Amino acid sequence: MKKTKPINKPIATTASVVEQDTSNPSKKLTFRDFLILAGVILLGLLIYSNSFKCTFHFDDLNNIINNPAIRDASNVAAIWKHSHNRFLPFYSFALNYQASGLEVATYHYVNLTIHLLSAVFVWLLTYLLCNTPNLRTTSLNKHRKSIAICAALLFVSHPLATQSVTYIVQRMASMAAMFYILSVLLYVKGRLTESAGKYVWFIGSLLAGIAALLSKENAYTLPFSLILCEIVFFQSNEFKISLRDYRVLGVLAGLALIGTLVLNQFSSQFFRTLQPSGGTDYTVTTSNYLLTQFRVVSIYIRLLFFPYGQNLDWDIEPSYSLFEFKTLAGLLFLLGILALAVWIYKKQRVIAFGIFWFFITLMVESSIMPIEDNMFEHRTYLPSFGFFFILAAGIFPWLASKNKYLAYGVLGGIILINSFLTFERNKVWANELTLWSDVVKKSPDNARGYLNRGVAQWTVEQWSPAIQDYRKAIELNPKHYSVAYWNLGTALNKFSNWEEAIGNFNKAIEIYPNYADAYVGRAIAYGSSNKPEEALRDINKAVEIAPGNAGNYFNRGVLFMNKKQFNEALQDFNKTIALDPNNVDAYINRSTIYANQKQYQAALEDCNKCITLNPKYLKAYGNRAILFTELKQFDKAIQDYSTLIQMNSGSIQAYLNRGVLYNQMNQTENAKQDFLMVLKLDPKNQYANSILSSMN
Repeated sequence: MKKTKPINKPIATTASVVEQDTSNPSKKLTFRDFLILAGVILLGLLIYSNSFKCTFHFDDLNNIINNPAIRDASNVAAIWKHSHNRFLPFYSFALNYQASGLEVATYHYVNLTIHLLSAVFVWLLTYLLCNTPNLRTTSLNKHRKSIAICAALLFVSHPLATQSVTYIVQRMASMAAMFYILSVLLYVKGRLTESAGKYVWFIGSLLAGIAALLSKENAYTLPFSLILCEIVFFQSNEFKISLRDYRVLGVLAGLALIGTLVLNQFSSQFFRTLQPSGGTDYTVTTSNYLLTQFRVVSIYIRLLFFPYGQNLDWDIEPSYSLFEFKTLAGLLFLLGILALAVWIYKKQRVIAFGIFWFFITLMVESSIMPIEDNMFEHRTYLPSFGFFFILAAGIFPWLASKNKYLAYGVLGGIILINSFLTFERNKVWANELTLWSDVVKKSPDNARGYLNRGVAQWTVEQWSPAIQDYRKAIELNPKHYSVAYWNLGTALNKFSNWEEAIGNFNKAIEIYPNYADAYVGRAIAYGSSNKPEEALRDINKAVEIAPGNAGNYFNRGVLFMNKKQFNEALQDFNKTIALDPNNVDAYINRSTIYANQKQYQAALEDCNKCITLNPKYLKAYGNRAILFTELKQFDKAIQDYSTLIQMNSGSIQAYLNRGVLYNQMNQTENAKQDFLMVLKLDPKNQYANSILSSMN
């Protein structure tokens, strides 16, 4: 087969054909262009400046806050084992944690940096695409710098991106998109390079593609996007494929690799059935997920055009029949868009490209592979480039042909409105209470929204509203929402409503028989209502279900302590510490057992360990002071009581015990002062009154 010949005639696109700039077809970027790009970055910094104090949210809890795999950035194997498909985002979380622990602002800095880099890559990719053979002789080439800046500004400012930028865990989506766009950018750069240096760009494209694959699974569509670029921007209408062409062989190899990886990783997931979870009361299958996506993708498109009503947790009920009105309407709408892309391809390649890009990059998460959540806005982050490319390359030249200032005014107005909406949307992400209140407002039948708002209210000690939200979540999903019953049971435990708490834990266990936390909660309720045998039975079950959970051993140890079975308690606290070496409560309880067994040195070592781990742990100072007293080291005991009083000036027991020590050491005035302070805090304290009377 013959190689495809260079194009010798103009190809019609979204703008009229113009005379080619033969003086300098590559027309390199200038310092002024980079100053304008700096403006794009500055805009991004401004509109996300109110996001840096936004708290961790939702999936951040399991993926970052409570994720042991990211606690050591040097343990690459542990991070890879945790998630090899999304290794790079998790490794970046580990680096974040190593640098600043759980200081939330630093995570936001990284997320925003990724977003800004993605905007830069959008700018460069758009600029290069407008200089490809099929666009070089059109007005798009003439306006390519303006088009590129417009695309970057639209990308950086659109409020739909907030869920990929402000929501920390969705660094997965933004990082994958960043490497994905970079890979396409470097491929296009290589295609535009005629020297042997093009292979350097192709290698860079390959490496960026691998990085995208290690960030999120939607990057598996990358070979299709490269083929799309090749067909739209580099091939003539008489497109031919030659197996002698290294590009064809490269793409075929890439597709073969991707196909192998997909079959290896996800073949079992294509036709799986997902049971109700995460607050839903429906089963997700391949068929109902695909049918539902016809509506979901239509909503994504509406949000790109009109970004109002944004919601972290859309309450999208599944579609079960193609002939449901909304489902069929969604399908026809999407087919109409695809038909438009095919119909106008030869005359409006830019629009066709944007449409195909959108659907290609969305197809992993919005097609036949069932996902527990029908819709999330962060899934539009990478596909949105197609939309912004259409706006910038499709609308700008058309308006500019009429009036240059009109073009700048229209797109500038869109960017300003988007910037304002982004800044306002970030306010919703301020904390868990503001975020889930927004969800409940927009999705009043969303059980998960009420549950998570309840958790947020509980965290800020709004007890009654929290319990009301837990009850509402159960009302909306009484058959499947075990975690809602657990939260309500835990709340009722706090208010000593043991009987109702046990009823809720029973329901949680009925829904999910291996719910270890529900057994623990019920054990606490049983233990507090004088049913120690039932409590021990439940906590044993929790240990059986989750033998690697330190908290289960700790709770059983407490039960054994209450039953004065100190040897059994000691074994459980030893196990707790082995699993969780930083558990100060386990150390303090073990020190109490050691003290009861007259093992004062061992008890003292545990108290010292507590204070090392938490220098403000008051109970450790009190217990150590008692140990020093037993060891006749009164000065050290007084020093610990003084430290405790300094941190808690209302500690009656600390004043009383220190007063007793002062009295034994014949420091009468100091003793009197402490006993007087005890009486000031507790005028009816008989012991202090008695000692003061004897001293007088």
